[in-house]
Amino acid sequence: MRKLLATLASLAATAASAAPADTPAALAHAEQARAIAGQDLTAPLFLCQPAGGGVVRAALETGSKQWLDPVRAFDNLSYVGNAFVGVWVLRTSEGLILFDATQSQEEARDHLVPGLEKLGLDPATIRYVIVTHGHYDHFGGAAWLQKTYGAKIGLSAADWELIEQTPTDALERSGRELPRRDLVIADGQTLTLGDTAIRLYVTPGHTPGTVSAIVPAREGDRSVPLSLLGSTAFPPSIEPTPRWGGLKAYDASVLRFARISDEAGAEGLLNTHIFADGTRERLDALGGRAPGSPHPLLIGRAAVGRYYQILHHCLLAAQARPQDANVWIKPEGKEASRR
Repeated sequence: MRKLLATLASLAATAASAAPADTPAALAHAEQARAIAGQDLTAPLFLCQPAGGGVVRAALETGSKQWLDPVRAFDNLSYVGNAFVGVWVLRTSEGLILFDATQSQEEARDHLVPGLEKLGLDPATIRYVIVTHGHYDHFGGAAWLQKTYGAKIGLSAADWELIEQTPTDALERSGRELPRRDLVIADGQTLTLGDTAIRLYVTPGHTPGTVSAIVPAREGDRSVPLSLLGSTAFPPSIEPTPRWGGLKAYDASVLRFARISDEAGAEGLLNTHIFADGTRERLDALGGRAPGSPHPLLIGRAAVGRYYQILHHCLLAAQARPQDANVWIKPEGKEASRR
């Protein structure tokens, strides 16, 4: 894992040095993001770079092959996945809620299910799968989970339309079977299962209907809200299109969800792309955590707010440069904006 992180850091530096000269406005916003990041929130800074898509591609190509041991991050919340993308699993008194569904039926069958069992969780108790957005690396295993365990699959209305209208051979679908519509997630909706309630929000930008959530994590008798942003890479357009929510909408969603997270008292961050926000390193730190010491994923409300300010300035930087300089989509490597 340290090798992957070093590779990503190297690629970020290479992308920065290889990119064409940026505009003064974009450079100013990137510098503001770096100042806000300090030493503890540097992971998302690659998003400020016009060629930052290389970091995403490296994570896809390398991290997808590096399956991690399942991690119980909190008493009721675990991560099952690889170094690129995975599934957050929320245990309730009446079954499991999953955030995302792996990249394919094979990953769900051969990695997610054994991972749940290793954690002592029964995959037959999966009740809901909340798909954060309509790209295959998030919904790829959903149809199989639906058919195998009767799990109810949820996306926003806009992203149900996105996946249903995407051709089978398009990059965003890549031949994956689609789940049937179960749950159409509305903005501000509360989903309750047993003793647990999560709040769901539609946060367009990466896609037309990306879903984010406030997730209650438990450690002992304490319940702690966590802020789960449902997207990572920036869209390749400023304005909305049928495929993308657009950079302006992404920025508005980031600022709004930052306020929601602050009002909820969120003390930590989640993303199913754990390489993108520092979660991978925080999960690593759990292994050496002494009893009673601070929880690595609980970075504090102020740090959560700083994270969203970093994204805000990176999004402003992306809007301040010519759009063909934002190398998130290339003819030879379009996967960068899929995430």
